[in-house]
Amino acid sequence: MKINYWTKEEISILEKYYPNLWIKDFYKKLSKRNRYTIAIKARNLGLPSAKLWKLEENKILKKYFAETKMKELTKLLPTRTKTAILAQGERLGLKRNRNKSICGVNENYFKKWSSNMAYILGFIITDGCIVQATRKGHSDILSFGVHIKDIDILEKIKNKLESNHKISTTKSTAYFRITNQKIVNDLKRLKIKHRKTLCENVPPLPKKYIKDFIRGAIDGDGSIYIAKNYPCINFCGGKEMVTFVQNHLLSKLNVYSKIGKRTKAKNKNRFLFSILYKGNTAKKIIHYLYNNSELYLKRKFQKAQDCLKIKIENKEYTKKEEQIIKKLYTNKTKNEILKMLPKRSWRAIQQKSRILNIYKYNIKIKL
Repeated sequence: MKINYWTKEEISILEKYYPNLWIKDFYKKLSKRNRYTIAIKARNLGLPSAKLWKLEENKILKKYFAETKMKELTKLLPTRTKTAILAQGERLGLKRNRNKSICGVNENYFKKWSSNMAYILGFIITDGCIVQATRKGHSDILSFGVHIKDIDILEKIKNKLESNHKISTTKSTAYFRITNQKIVNDLKRLKIKHRKTLCENVPPLPKKYIKDFIRGAIDGDGSIYIAKNYPCINFCGGKEMVTFVQNHLLSKLNVYSKIGKRTKAKNKNRFLFSILYKGNTAKKIIHYLYNNSELYLKRKFQKAQDCLKIKIENKEYTKKEEQIIKKLYTNKTKNEILKMLPKRSWRAIQQKSRILNIYKYNIKIKL
């Protein structure tokens, strides 16, 4: 078998072009060699491949990757394609500053408080998310996803954000995403973070917009329904969020319900908390949250209207019953009080005691 040894001329061509050009761009100059044998010979000679990023190229990338247009980047790095530049940027942990979305959106929406802004913020905390996008140097993403039957709320939110992003659908889901670092940065400033499930932070809310924020949160992670002809409103989430809702409703409407710890999440340090209101209390909350509101999830708004139509007899307390509550509520047990007030449920007694400004436990109100 005849061995085709490399000539000095071939090696000279290889040393000149291999470190600077891809094999496909110069292999024809070595007509007797194929791409595989060229790569093997270059490796034996210890030649650096043009595929490998040089120190100088990485310096250029670190300096210009964030702000420079891709057309200019390819001129600064003439041996690199757009895909190669983005991939290397990802490997180096660099991120493109895409402060202007390809699709239009009001980038300043979350800079100024309004009732609709507070609602959308509550909805994002419970049923939206921030996606940390590092792939190919993209900006972070604000993402929404709901059941297909609730697509109306995505259309409303999209309209308020003046967004041109497309709402995508599957058989059971509707969702849309906004890739805009300015919007995501504003949301982070308002304490909305990546991987917030069951550890949500309540943003610093102006008092007049708290009810809109809570309505958005309930539309995202709450429920309104009728059980045995009694209106019910329920909310679940992390402890801070549920406690915030409980304290505000107690302060604003003088209604109270106990928080329950429902289930343990996959993360052993996180729990799902919930709070439930029934009857006239639920009607009072529903009217407060949904009356004269502009932004809401249509399905829950319709259920809220059904709840408000239900008439519940409010049995007046006798003077004797009120005296029993005033004298015994703070120092007798639940069972002892129920025996003295056989016509009343414990929940009803609790509600009456709060109307009378009598509390069995120390309840700290956080506004």
